[in-house]
Amino acid sequence: MTSHRSFVRPWLIPLVLLAWGCGDPSAVDADPPTPALRAAMAKPSSGGLVSCSSLPYDSVTQVIGPKGGVVAVGPHFLWVDSLALQAPVTITAVAPSGRVRSVRFKPDGLVFQKTAFLVTSYANCNVQQVSAPKIAQISDAMEILGYLGSASGTDTVFAKTYDKTLYVGGELHHFSNYAVAW
Repeated sequence: MTSHRSFVRPWLIPLVLLAWGCGDPSAVDADPPTPALRAAMAKPSSGGLVSCSSLPYDSVTQVIGPKGGVVAVGPHFLWVDSLALQAPVTITAVAPSGRVRSVRFKPDGLVFQKTAFLVTSYANCNVQQVSAPKIAQISDAMEILGYLGSASGTDTVFAKTYDKTLYVGGELHHFSNYAVAW
């Protein structure tokens, strides 16, 4: 398990997001997807999970308190606003290896008092240029339960490109499992 214990000030977040890369673009998963994963990675028009090249497993545990902070794991960034948590919480984020760009957050069901955002890179994913992906809340069985929205309350999330790396993000209200989807 990797542990990042450095404190990141909120004004550094744009710099981190813009400068951070996606990992080894040549990494490929040698194992074929399981039947459940194949079903979840349906065609883009059906609202399925996006298929990506495999990245290595990553896990981070760190404490975030009332001052907020950033948790970075694999290609994912969780930004917790100040006063989103009333007391310090030990947060564990796991980015499993596999063909779906996903992340799990613990403790299960943690609810934020204010804004938290999840931003992830979808570089090296099978994304058609005509449509932008979203971040979906998923079950342990890789079923889409819903999608993250924006801070403005609309279904529109941002999908941006910086330095040839693609990012998508949305507002997070509680901890669960999340993945890049259509």
